[in-house]
Amino acid sequence: MTDPGPRHPKMHSNPPAGVAPAGSSAEYCLLAETPELYGREAVEQYILHEIKRPSKQWITSIINGSQEQDEVILRTDDYVLLPDTERVNRYWRISAADPKSRQPPAFRRTLNWLSIVHDPRIRTLRDLRGEHLPMLRRMNEECLSAIEGHTGIPREQVMAYVHYPPSVYQLHVHFSHPYAQYCHKDSYRIHSLVTIINNLEVDPEYYRKSTIQLALCRMSPYYQALTGPPPEKT
Repeated sequence: MTDPGPRHPKMHSNPPAGVAPAGSSAEYCLLAETPELYGREAVEQYILHEIKRPSKQWITSIINGSQEQDEVILRTDDYVLLPDTERVNRYWRISAADPKSRQPPAFRRTLNWLSIVHDPRIRTLRDLRGEHLPMLRRMNEECLSAIEGHTGIPREQVMAYVHYPPSVYQLHVHFSHPYAQYCHKDSYRIHSLVTIINNLEVDPEYYRKSTIQLALCRMSPYYQALTGPPPEKT
């Protein structure tokens, strides 16, 4: 079967925060993002600008039900789960066949899924608190069960994680199989959902208090927002 390709560009419509465009030779550096740095006015303005970008509105369209409803696997009061149809996924499909059939497996399912949180106040990892633990636990259990039911992939072979900084400022969790396909730089952006849950169990305000090490392109707007001079007082 010929892969029809993506209907929506989704996550790769723009590079994620702090990431250089594909093919760029821009210099990366490690930066410890303290709560104080994250609290800068320039960072908040950058996030608000990103939320309003036309290329980021697909995520709102999925939440409100005006886009990709035929792809939704699971919808609850807190989140929606669907296959991630970004460009890279045209190469990642699962061959699945009816176990009772003798027909060869069909080329039909993606190996990447997105679970998007409905609450617009939860923009990133930094906004998670202990009060969100019940939702995160349900998401982890229900999404893994749904994926296993749709594909037959055992849950222990599916990686659930959050990117930080994200590509879109509406909290979403990636579910991927296989899970060993990342470069060293990406490892600084990946935060396991199980670890996130554990950290919030240890301290309900873990992500408000924590310093998070980032690998950022020096020329990126997010790096500039974190490290640029403070605004002049008037």
